[in-house]
Amino acid sequence: MSKTLHASAVFHGVLPEDLITHISAHARDAELLVEETRSGLIVTVPLATVSLEASRATLQVDIDAVDAAALQNIRDYLHYTLDHVAPGLTSGAEWQGDILRNRAPLNFTTATVHGIRRVGPNFLRVELACSDTRRLSAERGMHFSLLLPPDGRMPVWPRLDDNGRTVMPLGADSLHRAAYTFVELDPERERFTFDVFEHEGGRTTTWARTAQRGDLVGISGPGSGGFPPGQNILIAGDETAIPAIRRILQTSAPDRRGHALLEVGTEADICDLSRPDGVDLSWCVRNRGESLWDRLSEAPLPQGPDRFVWVAAEKTVVRNAKARFRQTLRLGLSEGYFAYYWEA
Repeated sequence: MSKTLHASAVFHGVLPEDLITHISAHARDAELLVEETRSGLIVTVPLATVSLEASRATLQVDIDAVDAAALQNIRDYLHYTLDHVAPGLTSGAEWQGDILRNRAPLNFTTATVHGIRRVGPNFLRVELACSDTRRLSAERGMHFSLLLPPDGRMPVWPRLDDNGRTVMPLGADSLHRAAYTFVELDPERERFTFDVFEHEGGRTTTWARTAQRGDLVGISGPGSGGFPPGQNILIAGDETAIPAIRRILQTSAPDRRGHALLEVGTEADICDLSRPDGVDLSWCVRNRGESLWDRLSEAPLPQGPDRFVWVAAEKTVVRNAKARFRQTLRLGLSEGYFAYYWEA
């Protein structure tokens, strides 16, 4: 990775004795590469490296990143982690270096509803008009965050403050935020689509059922979780992961091999997914007493050294799968991706 931008900060305060241990645990839980040093950590993500050195009353942070967007993303993740493990520590630090301030975040844009149609018993496809579609397409991320403003209020969007930190609106201006997968991006027409899985009481479900052409929303992304590598793959998920699995299979090389496991509620939810000839597709139907975890608990690792396991579903299923493949079957850190899309 060729690093071109740098940022640093010193956080002052009475640091918890287990601060570095907690940060390390968060990073490892996110499956980041962590190297322990004498008094800190070096955490490596795909587009940036973070060095943390702790003393009794200070935490020195240095970040190198490939571009401004990657630098902003890792700084926001760091702030989120520090606020969780050491509340109040981030309030007094001043960032130095290649910092953008007092403007919209680089990964934020707005879009308007162009159309919504049904594409399955429980899925609505939303088409948005977005002048930033070319950037979203060029960065080749799978996911984005949909930001819905409160009903009846003028939207207040995220901003970078004078210290370069992303600030989300609070209180009555709070935005509903939910992650979705791009279905199709059309830079020439400046539009993209995504699918909403309907569930009663869901904020996005209600919005998708009632939204009108021209309604304004916020878009943040692309987000983490790119296309999985590997010639031989095992992919698994429930309804919430079908859009992501569909896109993974559609963009797979013709000679890719493996197995895709999907769990749905009823047989009416089963749909055909375009995929390479060498990738088998199996469905688990809950009203037939079948479950994704039952299949994953017995699924073998993909064959060969060029393998990858990708699982996205409910939190408990994902944690069980991660424990089995990582700890029991010794799947390497670079050979898998485990993400829960919702929590029971």
